[in-house]
Amino acid sequence: MSVAVGLVETDLTVAAGGTVGCTVRVRNTAAVVDRFTLDVVGDAAPWAEVEPATMNLLPGTEQEARVTFTPPRAATVPAGSVAFGVRVRGRENPEGSVVEEGTVTVQPFVELATELVPRTSQARRAARHQLVIDNTGNVETTVEVLPADPDRLLTFRVLPVAPVLRPGTATFVKLRVRPRKRFLLGPDRNLPFQVAVTRPDAEPITSDGLLVQRSVLPAWSPRVVLVAAAVAVALVGLWFAVLKPTVQSTAKEAAKVETKELSQEVAEVKTQASEAAETAEKAEKVAIVAAGASPKPSAAPSPPTETGKGNGNGPGAQGGTLDNADPETAADFRVATSASPTTANEFTLSTYRPADKKVLWVTDIVLQNPHGDAGLLQVRRGDTVLLETGLNNFRDLDYHFVQPLRFSAGQPVTVAVKCANPGTTACTPAAYFAGQLVPVAPTPSPSPSR
Repeated sequence: MSVAVGLVETDLTVAAGGTVGCTVRVRNTAAVVDRFTLDVVGDAAPWAEVEPATMNLLPGTEQEARVTFTPPRAATVPAGSVAFGVRVRGRENPEGSVVEEGTVTVQPFVELATELVPRTSQARRAARHQLVIDNTGNVETTVEVLPADPDRLLTFRVLPVAPVLRPGTATFVKLRVRPRKRFLLGPDRNLPFQVAVTRPDAEPITSDGLLVQRSVLPAWSPRVVLVAAAVAVALVGLWFAVLKPTVQSTAKEAAKVETKELSQEVAEVKTQASEAAETAEKAEKVAIVAAGASPKPSAAPSPPTETGKGNGNGPGAQGGTLDNADPETAADFRVATSASPTTANEFTLSTYRPADKKVLWVTDIVLQNPHGDAGLLQVRRGDTVLLETGLNNFRDLDYHFVQPLRFSAGQPVTVAVKCANPGTTACTPAAYFAGQLVPVAPTPSPSPSR
């Protein structure tokens, strides 16, 4: 071997797109002058350079060369350690080449680019997009896709939410955008949104999108409805102006013809009946004369019996109900409430209690909510709930009972309110009751036993 080679630095570190170098010493150990050629072998050879690439050395002399590594900032050069070798070959002895080895470590980097396809979509219910994420770095990374809209008018569905991006590849993320509310008619609405791609210790990358929301019914539907209404009006006018009079005239003519025919048939029947009666009368007279007796007068018709009059004891007689009860027992009253707003299942109670030995029969209830309060209202008999309705459902609501409701001192009338107004506004519904307040019938005392 006629040459000796040595590397001053064997472990190098370089950033992608940067430059690092090392020194190589070449010594001619032969007894003759020789020309040496230097080059780099291994995976780092495409982005390595030796300066000078050739040198002429006298016997026993030494010279240095500089090896420079410049890895490109691209996904084609993965992050990590790359082995290399510096090969020296002499012209006098080309088969006796010498290779000195080392390693260069390429530092990792992440470089992302995003694109939303399509950027603008049009839909009535939901639109579909794709987010294309390009990883032009030299190392694998995981990101998180976070869509959002500033006005909170949209909902999103992302698949996958946290994709793994391999170096030098493009990843497609499905994005479904849906409006929270739909509208029946009107102009299109522009709903902007953004999709952010985030990863630890890095600024997020955002892509802007736009959903053009359309109405549920097409814009031309009102015109179609108007045209249909106009056609319907025209058909109705045609019916009343032309077709109906024609049909009525035809029906009247047909009725006149049938009436005329029936009149003729009735006249013929009357004529035949008159002739038959005359023939019968003549035959009867002939028979009486032949028997030698005079004809008997016919009996006078009996007067018709008068019907339709009752004796006042039938079904028309009035029965005993609350409608014809004693007016002095009639009672009506109003139960007003005032309940503070609450989020718990708590009711504010307002009670009307009949006097002892009195029974209240309620035939009518009118619920009043003049201020449009929100919440729940119950009408109870003691602890038993008889009616329950939401305050949002009425301003005035009345009930009438065929079978009256019975209340007593032990089971009073109670109006319970659970207020759900926003803020601190109290609920003030009321209930009006009408009926009869009657005394309890005395219990008969038992007769003494004998």
